[in-house]
Amino acid sequence: MTYVGRWSVRTVAVLGLAAGTAVAARAQESGYRLTLGDAARLGAERSATVQQARSRVEAAEARIRERTGDLLPTLDADVLRGARTFNTASFGLDFPTAPGQEPFFDPAGEVVGPVRSADVRARVEMPLLDLAALGRRKGAQAGAVAAEEEMAALKEVAGAAAARAYVGVLRGRAEVDAREQDLALGNELLGVARDQLEAGVAVALDVTRAEAQVATVRAQLLAARHRAQVAELALRRTLRLGDDVPLELADDLGETTVGDVPDEGVAVSAAMGQRGDLRTAEAYRSVAEESLATVKAGRLPKLTVGLDDGYYGKGFGGMLNTYSWTFRLSLPVFDGFQRSAQIQEEQARARELDYRIEDLQADVEFQVRQAILNLNSAQEQVSAADERLRLAELEVAQEEDRLRAGVAGTADLVRAALRLNEARTAHLDTRAAVLSARVALSAATGTVTELR
Repeated sequence: MTYVGRWSVRTVAVLGLAAGTAVAARAQESGYRLTLGDAARLGAERSATVQQARSRVEAAEARIRERTGDLLPTLDADVLRGARTFNTASFGLDFPTAPGQEPFFDPAGEVVGPVRSADVRARVEMPLLDLAALGRRKGAQAGAVAAEEEMAALKEVAGAAAARAYVGVLRGRAEVDAREQDLALGNELLGVARDQLEAGVAVALDVTRAEAQVATVRAQLLAARHRAQVAELALRRTLRLGDDVPLELADDLGETTVGDVPDEGVAVSAAMGQRGDLRTAEAYRSVAEESLATVKAGRLPKLTVGLDDGYYGKGFGGMLNTYSWTFRLSLPVFDGFQRSAQIQEEQARARELDYRIEDLQADVEFQVRQAILNLNSAQEQVSAADERLRLAELEVAQEEDRLRAGVAGTADLVRAALRLNEARTAHLDTRAAVLSARVALSAATGTVTELR
């Protein structure tokens, strides 16, 4: 990632905040209608951790300006007015006197003054060659890039969390729909059992079985509604949306499309260049390299030029111009082994980051391959779950026909209804698993915010 100048980043940040404010204002009026990808992107922008990371980016950019100041001239100005006394013995000079005369000053020293003075002075100093300061500025630039990469990585994490919460809401709502269908079927079965009991072609046990089935499904429905409410609460928390903000999900779990699974090698290769945590580690590795180079540059000479110019006198009314200029060449000779210890420390930090990058690369490859395996498995289970649901619905319809024809009792139909209940749950589980696997693969390849 190339470094973005401070003004452009600030402009982008202001525009981003303005856009976020405008979106929030519209949300208060009309709410949100989100797809899976919309939820991921909204979560990536509204996450508190991302906002904190954005503040760290601003601080890193400020450090660049701070380090740039080490390469620019410094200008100081003073206006002094004061008085002081002197001990003549501290002059270090002996004032000769003629033979037989009293010494001009007491040889043991005496206090003279106060001597008043006024001084108006300006000092400017300019570094001509300071490789260590230049290295510190490059290190600050690398730190800003690392902070931006870290913010991008946190966006991916926040987006993945929002996407998973979105899938959880879809599953929760689908489960409520499935239990409501089961309850409708149970009530229908109960009505048939009661009609047959009144007609004398069934026994009370059939009614009891049907009532037990209705009670079981009603309890499942209550639990499903609770889980759906908790899932929506979690989504709102992830997106930082209040209960008063209308929220509509544009996707339907039952309409989940089974897409193409990417090639494993291509996906792994893409992930190596896109994963935010890996890019962040590599950026901090660059920071460590710059820090090491800066410490080594501290051993090199430093050349500065300075000018001190002003007016000096007993009072502001009788001042004379005085000045001095200097070229200064500084060369560190011995620092008590501090610099060599700093070099050793920076080298150790660089090696630590090398190990971390190596481990992250292995993790990325594992996570991508695992996500592809999970997606393949989930997609294979979808067709099996669809067929299971079709057969369970067909079995219930056939058992209901037999019951109405009086050739079977409610026991067979209750068992068929239980199998349909399980088939519906398995059906929605496999659909949710496909979406979850898609989210996991996007997170593994670093493309969560590109979801549709």
